[in-house]
Amino acid sequence: MKIYCLEVGMLATNCYIAVNEKLKEGVILDPGADANAILKQVEKLGIKITAIFITHGHSDHIMALNEVREKTGACVYISREDADMLTKADRNLSMFIGETIECAPAEKFYSDGDVIEEAGLKFDVLATPGHTKGGVCLKYGDIVFCGDTVFCESIGRIDFPGGSYLELLQSIRNKLLPLDDETKLLPGHGPATTVGWERRRNPFLQ
Repeated sequence: MKIYCLEVGMLATNCYIAVNEKLKEGVILDPGADANAILKQVEKLGIKITAIFITHGHSDHIMALNEVREKTGACVYISREDADMLTKADRNLSMFIGETIECAPAEKFYSDGDVIEEAGLKFDVLATPGHTKGGVCLKYGDIVFCGDTVFCESIGRIDFPGGSYLELLQSIRNKLLPLDDETKLLPGHGPATTVGWERRRNPFLQ
């Protein structure tokens, strides 16, 4: 698998494209904004997008979803707990920044422990509530796409509806910290990090 990262939107959201070079297929994770940039990257890579994975339903992770979904024809995955955040501007918080982001419902839902295969790639679903009720991380081998669960030396915000500091810390400690130190964490904002680095350096986890 080869991974491409685009920093999109006002909040510099990381949108990832995970590519199976053998099949010339891929998946998009969190199309947060700048649909044209995302679609141009897909065209440049010459791949078919089979699925769009949403790690959680906040607007800065779904602003480009409508256009990207329409142009690629890909199915959309999200957790059931965050599902209505796609369709309701008050739930995804876009109305609070003067936007109205409303998308069609997801075609598919993932739950903790699921193994999702798309583009010939198998992803383990790790439910990590705390930033939102239905936040998930998606693990492929020694790589974890962790949305806003954890950042380099920080954690996701918990002051939005559905947020819980205790729940978020439990999610990180139960689902991410047991992984090998070398496991790479690709967050929804900011630079990549590793489980080992966060175990040693993240002040919230000490």
